[in-house]
This record gives sequence, C-alpha cells and structure tokens, in this order.
Amino acid sequence: MINLSLPAWVSEILQTPLQISKYSEKEVALLKQKLSRFNPGKPLVSVVIPAWNEEEGILHTLLSLANSTTYYETELIVVDNNSTDGTAALLKQLGVKTLLETKQGVGHARTAGLHQASGKYILTGDSDTLYPPGWISAMTSAMLEGEKVYCVHGSYSFLPGTKTPRWQYGCYELMSGIIIRKKEKTAPFLNVLGFNCGFVRQKGIDVNGYDIITQRIGRGAAGVAEENATEDGMMALRLQQAGGKIMAVKEIDARVWTSDRRIQLDGGLARALNLRIKKHLLKN
Repeated sequence: MINLSLPAWVSEILQTPLQISKYSEKEVALLKQKLSRFNPGKPLVSVVIPAWNEEEGILHTLLSLANSTTYYETELIVVDNNSTDGTAALLKQLGVKTLLETKQGVGHARTAGLHQASGKYILTGDSDTLYPPGWISAMTSAMLEGEKVYCVHGSYSFLPGTKTPRWQYGCYELMSGIIIRKKEKTAPFLNVLGFNCGFVRQKGIDVNGYDIITQRIGRGAAGVAEENATEDGMMALRLQQAGGKIMAVKEIDARVWTSDRRIQLDGGLARALNLRIKKHLLKN
C-alpha cells in the first residue's frame, strides 16, 4: 500500500527538532531512557547503522527506534565513519553504543558493525530513515519463521523534500513498484537496500558479504540506477549463492520512510524514474 500522505507516527517525529540543543533536559532524559533498552546482555537482534556527519538527521532515526514495540532482545550499534561534526557527541550524550570505523566507506562501516554485533540476526538501517514501531519484529520474524531465509528486505517510501511534495513521491513509488516486482523475480538481491534489510549474522560473515572492490563513499554516484550490486546487494547475492533465500517482507511495519537524498542524487524525481525505466524495463 502506497501512502500519498504521511502516516501519523511519521508526522509526529518530523514535527520534533533536528537539533538536540532544542530539547529540554527532561525530553533528552526520556529519549536516553527509551534507548537504554537496546543494551541487553544477550541480544537476538543487532540493529547496525552507519553514520557519517549525521548530527541532525540521525536524531529522528533514533526517535523512531526508541518507539519500537519489539519483544525481541535487541541491541543498537551506530558506526561512526569518521564524522567531523557533532555526531559522536550526540550519540555519547544519548548513551548509544558506538563504534569508530576509520576506513572511509559505507561497506567498511557495515563490516565493523557486523563483526562487533552480538545478535544472531542483523538488521541494517541508515541515519536518514524513520522506522515503524513494529519494524524490528516484522523483519526478524520473517527470518525466524522462514525456511532457509538468510536475507530479508522491506519496502520504503520517501519523505517529502523542499522540491517535491509527498503525493508526487507516492506516484513515483507506484510506478517504481513495477520495477521492484520485476527484480524480485529475476534478481532479488538488487532490491536489498542497506537502509531496510536484514540477514543471519554468521551467514553474512561466512560469505564475507560486504567485501567489494569499490566501496561507496557517502551515498554513491549520481546517475547510477542499481547498475551494479552495492555492498548491500552483494551481501544478499552471496547469501543467495550460499543456498539461502531472499525474502521480501510485505507487512506495513516493514515499510520505512527515508529522505529523498537518493532521488536528488540522481538529479530529481523525473530523471530518477527515467533512469530506472531505461535500466529495468526498456533494456533488451
């Protein structure tokens, strides 16, 4: 189901400040208390999020995770990939478990989190994305209950930006859904995106899944419509080659809301759609 407007829980988060300096001491203490649940002794699930200069964006991500209703023991790890802003200080203030990865690149950051995580299952996210309260449970249950499901991915919607209203992104998502369904049949690993996927941790280690020749710095290059598998897609492809299944989780709780930076990177909404149509629908 595609929303042409924002769900209430998303609107509520977006109405809160992006700078922690604008929160009262009581509000900061409450958020810190909620996030403290993500430090269990023996987690079943590890949520791993890379961060590079996300002092503001990651606060909304943390607010969304703090509202999680999961009943699975879960740890949260944020991998600081050489941030030069106040990201590290923010995470320390909120008591979030943080790793420093000095090798620049999203794949290096995710690899650090993979090897430091304690959970049997890894869920990967991004610091510009909002997660529904039931996200952790929906994604984890799919791996627990599915036969030989080594990797799962959810769906996503774009948050409205300064240049594009939400209804336009809703229409874009309806059209791009055709491409996503096609890829699900022919190359499901291309639908596995790092801001909303999960996998069995030991399987990921076994296949050295994030090891690719060219690591992305930041969010990749403009004009590339999933032409090659990124570190996330490569992890999924290797898990599939190892005999595992890639499963699309279709519950509404598996739909995350992410910033439109990926669209703007491709030159805007029209150009992003044109790129994907040419690549996935019009090729011989």
